[in-house]
Amino acid sequence: MGMKGMAAVRGTSGYFSSLGFWPPMFWALVSIVAEIGGGLLMILGLGGPIGAGIVFGDMVIVTIVAHWPAGFWAGGGKQMAGVEFPIPLTAGALAVALIGNGGWSVDAALDLTYPAELTAAWLALMLAGDAVLLAIRAARRAKVGQSQQRTE
Repeated sequence: MGMKGMAAVRGTSGYFSSLGFWPPMFWALVSIVAEIGGGLLMILGLGGPIGAGIVFGDMVIVTIVAHWPAGFWAGGGKQMAGVEFPIPLTAGALAVALIGNGGWSVDAALDLTYPAELTAAWLALMLAGDAVLLAIRAARRAKVGQSQQRTE
């Protein structure tokens, strides 16, 4: 049985802290909103590239940070899973963002259309957010590494 409510958010925050994400609670909340909100928008086919772009941006970080170190194939256990699973999810989200939600979506039912510039701008914003998070992580890891060298 998994954690519920704030315990789950605190657990995610603690895990993110161990990954070097700062501030960890902020990034935990961003991740939760991205996965739930982006996933729901994508399932419904609502908001054009917004939901799929959010899932894409989230999955880029998940792939690089949590799965890339394990290599390609899953090695067993949640944290040992390789990149063979998140890469297709990331590619699928990018494809939906670029191609659109399709004829069976809420967007189509409501006859909603979005300018092509929105897709490019939104995906650029998601990648910029990914770059910021990876830069924060790299800076924090370098700082921790310097602190450890001083104590040795």
